Amino acid sequence: MTSTEVETAAREQYNAVGDTNWSQTEIMRLIYAACLDMARKSLCIEDVFSASTVASQQEYSYPTNVISIKRVTYEGARLEKITFKEDDYLTGRNQATTATGTPTHYAEFNNTIYLRPTPAAVGTLKVFAYVEPQAVTTTSTLEIPTLFHMDLVDFVLSRMYAKDKDFNSAQYFQGMWDKHVIEARKYVRIKSKGDSFAAVQDEEQLGQVGVGYIR
Repeated sequence: MTSTEVETAAREQYNAVGDTNWSQTEIMRLIYAACLDMARKSLCIEDVFSASTVASQQEYSYPTNVISIKRVTYEGARLEKITFKEDDYLTGRNQATTATGTPTHYAEFNNTIYLRPTPAAVGTLKVFAYVEPQAVTTTSTLEIPTLFHMDLVDFVLSRMYAKDKDFNSAQYFQGMWDKHVIEARKYVRIKSKGDSFAAVQDEEQLGQVGVGYIR
């Protein structure tokens, strides 16, 4: 569905086609609010970003609109996420070290990715992330997965009824929306498993990257 189709569906259910009590701009903002809410609570929008590293530069800003990072790679190799305490171990408690090499680890703080070791040369840094949607307009392509597009209508209706002070109906459609978000969370969990059966992974059996001290 397009954003205008979601708007039309909401107006038709509310018998408000052509009603100026809700401008098109207002409805678009409600659709955007719904997309933000679902993206934040279910992490249903995914994206991959690529950037070139700079020799001797350790810090790299998050790509725009990233909510949470799933995976980071450097030149195709997965980087292991570490805490700053683990970074202290790698650097012998010398966080300001200027040692360079091929990054094998990363830490994150304040929407910034810290590579360790600091890249010695230009390379491709790729970030796999869950992201928030762009603002919705009448010409937007909705980034929420298509199977949840009709669910957006219930969010819009809840706000329309609330504006008319029909709080019982507003609460009903809010409850419907809350159920849709739960279903979206389930969808993301199932999708992430792919063709694998659910199982607890033993960290000791997974490949780990060890580099010793970084001076």
